[in-house]
Amino acid sequence: MNGKDVYENELNKLSNLRANRENKLTIQSIFQTYWPFFKPRFIDRLRPAIITNVEKMIDCKNLAKGYLFFECPSCDQFHLQGLSCHSRFCVSCNQRYRERRTLAVQSKLLDVPHRHFVFSIAKELRDYFRLYRGLFDVLFSSVNEALQSLVFSSKVAVKEDRRLGLIAFLHTFGRDLKFNPHIHVLVAERTLDIHETLRKFSYFHFEKLRLYFQLALLRNISNYLKDHAPKDTYHRFNRLRNFLTAKYKKGFYAHGPQLKDYGLLNSAKKVSDYITRYASRPAISEERILSLDPLTHQLTWCYDPHEDDHKSKDDPSYLGRQVVTEHVFRFIARLIVHIPDQNFHTIRYFGFYANKSKKSVSAFKKLLSAAHIKLKRSRMNWRFMLKSIYMYHPILCSCGHTMRLNLDYSFLRDPGG
Repeated sequence: MNGKDVYENELNKLSNLRANRENKLTIQSIFQTYWPFFKPRFIDRLRPAIITNVEKMIDCKNLAKGYLFFECPSCDQFHLQGLSCHSRFCVSCNQRYRERRTLAVQSKLLDVPHRHFVFSIAKELRDYFRLYRGLFDVLFSSVNEALQSLVFSSKVAVKEDRRLGLIAFLHTFGRDLKFNPHIHVLVAERTLDIHETLRKFSYFHFEKLRLYFQLALLRNISNYLKDHAPKDTYHRFNRLRNFLTAKYKKGFYAHGPQLKDYGLLNSAKKVSDYITRYASRPAISEERILSLDPLTHQLTWCYDPHEDDHKSKDDPSYLGRQVVTEHVFRFIARLIVHIPDQNFHTIRYFGFYANKSKKSVSAFKKLLSAAHIKLKRSRMNWRFMLKSIYMYHPILCSCGHTMRLNLDYSFLRDPGG
């Protein structure tokens, strides 16, 4: 009676009710069940950011914690919208966070070729990064220093203070959920000098880059530990530093193929979207959580090894999908170690892309137009995102009218209460 759009909206809304969904496991449901038992047992090992983000995520969309009341102006239908938790560990809230971060990154990019680099630390250094979270800042600065060293190999470049423009993304996990800090970097193949002249810079000497990165990282870690760690830890690291220099004679891992080598990911826009997705979500997709035995508390999840990328299933070295079964407490521990500290930024801007850069790129053509950015921002509200993901408009009434917010009937809980 009210049109095809209203009919389809009601059908999709009913299909997305929890009672009508497949009985799949979610991160929220797992933590709702096991966090009350996990937390007191390991409380002395939990950082404040872990507790805050996990407990926010557990209560996300919980109507007992607050809701917005929408009512139809034509009939007696209403809709209660639970409040978002804005946790950096929440699958639901991170969808919007990812879209906002992706747009922020892409709105910075110049319309020039870009290169995608990956910098990884030696596995012997992972425990230091786990214990001293400030080393993530050191990792960011070391990557920037290594890339800039390639430019400063020319005396003219030093004199003119030529700078690359780069955006760095911290990832702390791989597909197997191991703690493995590494940096993805999107680098413009251009430099900008003191005269605001944009110059082409597309040759990156990988042998030098790996050594520059290793030298800068080990030196900067040593300087950090000298100020923030006990003396025995500092001296132990310096012995390890000498060992790593001898072991990794070609430097630490640094990889940066041209974007055309990525097949479908053949543009800075697509690559930035790909990288930002992993910088803005929990360490595992819920699709990879297979089962949970409530009697033994054994959880099963899977992953596809990186080693299989670009390999045929007929290749003798092809590993295939790996399935892991472990106690749910072990699974929880794997996830929460990747939660960043409060106010820590996993995306950083350097060179002429930095907000504090003295060199302006406003005169150069950007990757996205101002109109496109404005359009994308207008679509970053919960109603549009629900429509785009679940194919229904949450406040479109079955009578065809759009519901209106009634603050008098809404429950907005006092954060301090």
